[in-house]
Amino acid sequence: MKIVFVTSKLNFLTAGGSVEEIDLIIRTLANLGNEVTAVTAFSLNNKITGPLPYRVCEEMIKSYRLLSIQAGVLKILRKYSSWADIFIVDAHLFMYGAGFYRKMGGKVPVVGFFNQFLTCWPQCVSSLFKQPKQNFFHKIKGKIRWWIEKYVGMSLVGNLDLFAFVSPALMAMYKEFGIRDNNKCLVVGDPVDIKKIMAKNNITPDSYRLRNKRNGPINLFFSSRMSPGKGFDILIAGFSKIKNKKNFRLILGGSGHEEKQVKRMVQDLGLQKHVILPGWVTKEQLYRYYSEADIFIQADWWPAGTSISLYYAMAFGVPSILPGGGGLEWQAKNSALYFKYRQLDDLARKIEQLGADYKLREEISQQCYVRLSEDEMNYENNIKKLYEKMKLISGI
Repeated sequence: MKIVFVTSKLNFLTAGGSVEEIDLIIRTLANLGNEVTAVTAFSLNNKITGPLPYRVCEEMIKSYRLLSIQAGVLKILRKYSSWADIFIVDAHLFMYGAGFYRKMGGKVPVVGFFNQFLTCWPQCVSSLFKQPKQNFFHKIKGKIRWWIEKYVGMSLVGNLDLFAFVSPALMAMYKEFGIRDNNKCLVVGDPVDIKKIMAKNNITPDSYRLRNKRNGPINLFFSSRMSPGKGFDILIAGFSKIKNKKNFRLILGGSGHEEKQVKRMVQDLGLQKHVILPGWVTKEQLYRYYSEADIFIQADWWPAGTSISLYYAMAFGVPSILPGGGGLEWQAKNSALYFKYRQLDDLARKIEQLGADYKLREEISQQCYVRLSEDEMNYENNIKKLYEKMKLISGI
């Protein structure tokens, strides 16, 4: 089968986990005997660090406005329709243009891959950091865009042939917003090659148990883009409420436009002796931090969101502390302790509880591999299920 995957970019150097997911989907589909082409719509953002086992075609949508993006992807789908038996598109960016393509007679079936929230939805913000104020015009503009996407856009999206979501929580959010199921929805999880990560770092299911500490200091770790809603503010503020801070070391990796606010909060709360801020780190350095972490903490995220950073922690067998409910709890299940959403005192209690109990850390570490062994975490099987549905709708 000839498959064309239309995505925003392939930035293997500084981008987040979405690029890693898409690359693994393409590689897996290619390994199943398909001819797969990646078309990047914002190709100036590409950072391809080595040869790839699939073809990349670079296009350039010049504007980031909603209508321009949808018009651009419509043009791309028409251009590459002779190359494809089926398209896959980054749904949160391109689903309206893709739906219009099918509505207007485009003959090649289209699969939407959903791993992000929509821009028009209320955004997850850093609740303790100062946020820029929206003026009246931007508020009205946002409400109009939400109305158009819900009542016009969702009608177009219904023309897609298949919807693939990374979690049940995300699927539920899109259904609530207006996507009609009609037996076209499936959950494929976040494609992450856990076995490769473990092999590359010589990790076994016993690695954490063998290095588990009976005494401190306990390394608390989180690394991500320092952007709104990632939870750096909640984590730092919750950590400040711990009574015996000398028993812990908080390591916060990453960079971004909230980096100054992160550093300022650490200073304002007098935590400089206890917090390490290495900044942006290479993948090799990131793996080293995971191999030395005693507890992984992701203190905030949007309700349906899953986390590639959490998958890395699970691969290394690192027990986690997470906000309860939503996509993160679905992802981790019994491999984490959960605190009440944005409740700082509860977060501090969970850190103290897990930090003081090495047996509990060991038990939760083992649950990482229990969860990762479950069928819905097996990316190869999930992509094979997706592929079987793709063959049905393409008639091949």
